[in-house]
Amino acid sequence: RRTTGRALLALTFALVAGATSAQAQDTAAATDDIDREQMEHFARAHVAINDIRDEFHGEVARVHDAEGRQRAREQVEERISAVLEEHELTRERFDEITLLISLDGDLRAMFDEILVELAEEGTR
Repeated sequence: RRTTGRALLALTFALVAGATSAQAQDTAAATDDIDREQMEHFARAHVAINDIRDEFHGEVARVHDAEGRQRAREQVEERISAVLEEHELTRERFDEITLLISLDGDLRAMFDEILVELAEEGTR
């Protein structure tokens, strides 16, 4: 019984290690797909979406009925969809890039650099 248990435990560790390795390879491949131009589109969309969400939170705080809050949510979703479309991103791709930035230091550095550039553009 101990041998079977140890074998099962070893197999479980091997499967987990294999899955982690496969995930790392998938992440590396997806990271390679993002160039600076795509990151600029993402960063511009990210900034615009954050602004929309900030406005939404200010608006929804002043709405006291459920219908009004629902209407505000629908409007913010429409505005976010328009921003994504403008920057040629699907919501899935936007979420994927967000995840990749959190996992990849080089992508994070590129993203942060672009955000600084966008902030400087805004102050000119």
